[in-house]
Amino acid sequence: MTAKKHHYKKLLLYSNNKTKTTWNNVKTITSNKNTFNTILSMNIKDKPSRNPLVIANAFNKYFSSVAGNLFHRNFTGATKTNNDPLTYIRKNFNELPSSLYLKKTTTQEIDKIIRSLKHKDSHGYDEISTRILKSVPLIFCLL
Repeated sequence: MTAKKHHYKKLLLYSNNKTKTTWNNVKTITSNKNTFNTILSMNIKDKPSRNPLVIANAFNKYFSSVAGNLFHRNFTGATKTNNDPLTYIRKNFNELPSSLYLKKTTTQEIDKIIRSLKHKDSHGYDEISTRILKSVPLIFCLL
C-alpha cells in the first residue's frame, strides 16, 4: 500500500496540471473492473431498505437539501437581521472593499480569449453559445 501511495504522490508532484493528474489518479484507483459497486442495502431513518427506488430517493432528498440547509444554518438565527445575506457579510468580514478596480483590456486580448474557446453549442446564463460568439465579428461584442 505504501508503494502505491508513493507512486501517486510522485505523479502529482511532477505534474504540470495538478487538477487533471488528481482526477486521473482518482479515476485509475476507482475504476477496478472486477469490483461490484452497487448499494444493496441502506439504513434510511434507522430502517434497513433493499429497495433501489427508496435508496435513490433518499440520496436525491439529501443532496437536493444541502444548499437549503447551508443557507438555513448561515442566515437564520434569533434575530430577523440574520436572514439578510448583506448583514451576514458585514458581520463576518471586518473590512469590505469600498471600490473595485478592473484592469484595462484591449480588443486584441478579448479576441484572443474568444478564439481560444472551444467550438460548442452549449451556453451559459446569457444563452450565447461559443459557436455564436465566435461567428460574430468582434466589433459587435464590444458595443
